[in-house]
Amino acid sequence: MENKTCSCKDNAIKTVFACSGAADLGEVSDLVARQMQHNGIRQMKCLAFIGGGIQNMIDSVRDTNMLVIDGCDLDCGRLTMEKNGISDYLHLRLTDLGYEKGKTQVNSVTVNQIFDHAVAIT
Repeated sequence: MENKTCSCKDNAIKTVFACSGAADLGEVSDLVARQMQHNGIRQMKCLAFIGGGIQNMIDSVRDTNMLVIDGCDLDCGRLTMEKNGISDYLHLRLTDLGYEKGKTQVNSVTVNQIFDHAVAIT
């Protein structure tokens, strides 16, 4: 089997993963994670390499301070982490903050409110 690598591998101290789902809350989760990266607060990493079980990539983030942002209570991000043996991370679920899947405006006000909350818990 080929040893796969990613140019984003840098063992950042603080990382963030977002569910990035197709619904409004997945989009907001992704935008918050990207804003955290843009502002130098956390390095956004790809949840897909966790889900794909790419072991060397999983190992590259295992010892980082991880934040997983899920949009809704399906917890796709959390489940992806746990199915791949990762249990030491902070978890933020947007529905726990009162946002509703299918009813949340994807705009800068929403993103900034959640961004502020995510920064406060990290």
